[in-house]
Amino acid sequence: MYLFLILIIPLFAGAVVALDKNYTFRNFVPQAVTALLLATVICCIKEFFIYSHHLWIDSVAQNFMQLFLNNILLPVLILGILHFVLVKDDANYKAASLFALLAMFYAVLIPYEIISSMERHSKFLLLYKPILFAGFSLLASVFFRFAASAKKSMRIQLFIAAAILSLGAGIIPPLLETYRYFNGESFLLYALSLAYTGFALALFLIKNIKKQDID
Repeated sequence: MYLFLILIIPLFAGAVVALDKNYTFRNFVPQAVTALLLATVICCIKEFFIYSHHLWIDSVAQNFMQLFLNNILLPVLILGILHFVLVKDDANYKAASLFALLAMFYAVLIPYEIISSMERHSKFLLLYKPILFAGFSLLASVFFRFAASAKKSMRIQLFIAAAILSLGAGIIPPLLETYRYFNGESFLLYALSLAYTGFALALFLIKNIKKQDID
């Protein structure tokens, strides 16, 4: 199961890039390497200098907010802002390469958090949490890709909408993890996790097909 945990996000990212009609693996190497290095540094800081593992308490709302803040809001805001400010390519490339950035960041962060936690043998954490974050990375990128393909006069408004939708989609992984801790129904957890990532992949394929038809 540890092997699945470590490999599933990189394999999912590789499959998505292989299916992309507009870009190749080489286009996303800078973002992937940057994310891997940054995530490794952050994990080392967490391991050796600060205690940052999630401490479960009796409050559903507080558990959810802590997971959302640490795993979604802060990484997305920091990585997203740096990415869109520092990368000088066009909007379509920025939106597409956001997936490689987020996916490779989570490919390090999520396994580290799970393996170093007290719940390292949880089936949900080992199998379905990485699937959820692979889906979230793709969903955020797809939202921005739809915004980037719009007319320039509408692009800023749609990019703001894409950011809001991405954070909205980011509610699902910590929500399901919180539900799991409070003895949520296992079948429902697994079904929703797979449906969430399946929905992200379906949107990506629709965007790809639409682009191919236009070309």
